[in-house]
Amino acid sequence: MRGKGKLRVWPVYFDASYSRGEGRRVPRSKAVRSPKAEDIEKAARRLGLNPVLEPAATYSKHPWRPIGVVLVDKKGTKTRIIKDIAEELKRR
Repeated sequence: MRGKGKLRVWPVYFDASYSRGEGRRVPRSKAVRSPKAEDIEKAARRLGLNPVLEPAATYSKHPWRPIGVVLVDKKGTKTRIIKDIAEELKRR
């Protein structure tokens, strides 16, 4: 089964230009402008989450735009992992 033991992390979760209703999952103070799936993959790699990039994936609220998704190891709650990745994105 593809992605077993993995979490999907979408770039929209970290994009400051989106509202919470449009999919952003972190506060604007921790969000960045237009993050790429590749940036998230690098941040997840630095955190030791063994990321797998799927560049052609589309987010359900924006199915006309392929933005990619990153699968990361489930090492804690999804909320905690998203916050850790957001902090790592802001650092770089």
